Amino acid sequence: MVLDTTIAKATTPEIVFVAGHEMGHYVLGHVPKSLAFFAVLLLVFFYLAYRSIGWVLARWGARWEVRGVDDWASLPALLILLSIFFFIANPIGSAFSRYQEHQADQYGLEVTHGLTADSGQVAAQAFNVLGDFDLADPEPNPVDVVLL
Repeated sequence: MVLDTTIAKATTPEIVFVAGHEMGHYVLGHVPKSLAFFAVLLLVFFYLAYRSIGWVLARWGARWEVRGVDDWASLPALLILLSIFFFIANPIGSAFSRYQEHQADQYGLEVTHGLTADSGQVAAQAFNVLGDFDLADPEPNPVDVVLL
């Protein structure tokens, strides 16, 4: 989406690239693909939690004074399991998102080719403007790159 701050801080060619990038998300069907991908991932997490909550409660349930899966006191254990699964799978979701962003970047470059003098340079400048606005770290820690 092209925000009012982008319009205020970017040049016209940079705005054209950002609009082309966002149009790429639409044309390439990224919203339905993302919904489907993350719905399947969520179903896998719930299945894994369903399969492993019994083992967790058999191992530590007595110490936590949880009588069984049907006890409301087991809900925190289930949430901890889901949190662990989400933490482990975060790089997978991030990789999928990065892949779609790369596709949208390519689409933005292709659709603005010929509209701007040097679409690659314009895209780089647009990324800098957006990075400054988002307070992005130009040299992030490699651990942050993997996790986020």
